[in-house]
Amino acid sequence: MMTSGFQRSTFAAPAAQQLCRIPADLSASWRMPDGTPVLLRPVLPKDRPALARFVGGLSRTSRQARFPGSGEALSPAQLAQLTELDFDHHVGCVITVPDEGGERIIGEACFMVDGNSGSADIALVVADGWQRHGIGTQALLALARAAARRGLRWLRADVPASHRACLSLLHHCGFTRTPHPEEDDLVQLHLLLLPPFPG
Repeated sequence: MMTSGFQRSTFAAPAAQQLCRIPADLSASWRMPDGTPVLLRPVLPKDRPALARFVGGLSRTSRQARFPGSGEALSPAQLAQLTELDFDHHVGCVITVPDEGGERIIGEACFMVDGNSGSADIALVVADGWQRHGIGTQALLALARAAARRGLRWLRADVPASHRACLSLLHHCGFTRTPHPEEDDLVQLHLLLLPPFPG
């Protein structure tokens, strides 16, 4: 749903170390208007197969917006980068719904801290059939709260200028839009995190 250059960086932590660092407060749950329970939780190494199925089921437009230049499937290295996080520099979560006694991933969101700048790049994608149900809003607010708790001041997102739905979502969540400094086909959006972050 939105793109960011940070998927090429590597901040992966060993799985055993990661399990000790998972933030207990990076979670939220709610119900859709039809009663479907939705869970947002930290992404885990065990989510790799389910995340691969999720990305494979995205439309080409959604997949390219979130993972530009990727094919129909993510590489093992990309999946490892999305699921083996340190939760300090790289914070990520998945959004799930119940599915045949387990759960199915319907969204993924994360941010990566940009050095000592006090800002982080944020990225989000929601399965095409689950868009326009408030899921992206809930995920963005959860990540904004997590970023504010880490002392960050800004969130930044690079979005294709043609991706009106994503631009509308970010505007709804309080992001302001500016021209991208390097890419004519992208728009850059920023959210100032004023402590305490609402919600």
